Amino acid sequence: MTDQEINERCLDWAHWCRTRKYFAPPVPANILAQLQPRRRVSQEPDGPMDPDTAFFNMAISCLSDQRPEEAICFSLYYYHGFRPVKAIAAAMGISRRTFYYRLHGFSLRALKLSGTIKRMHLEQSGILAEAV
Repeated sequence: MTDQEINERCLDWAHWCRTRKYFAPPVPANILAQLQPRRRVSQEPDGPMDPDTAFFNMAISCLSDQRPEEAICFSLYYYHGFRPVKAIAAAMGISRRTFYYRLHGFSLRALKLSGTIKRMHLEQSGILAEAV
């Protein structure tokens, strides 16, 4: 995969994570919130149903425990969308180059691990053995 494809994959993951809440029923508003006029019409985005993204999410969760410094950079950049990187790196006490090194390394490890998790899942469920 190219760096652009990896970046798109990570951005797709962040959107996927933000849309998971729409699978649960909405939390009822309290009485005071019901009495307030609504300022805008909320329209929920449609969440993608990609099984590979679920495996990617599992890989990110596993790697977050093993490499917390890289996971912080990854989640700040992709999930929370914090910019500019120069400000984030300064707040973390690292250089921009180190920030991007951690970000890129974590992304590559997560992609590689997601493929392994998917293969193990297919082997355990017997799907891979039937296909061969």
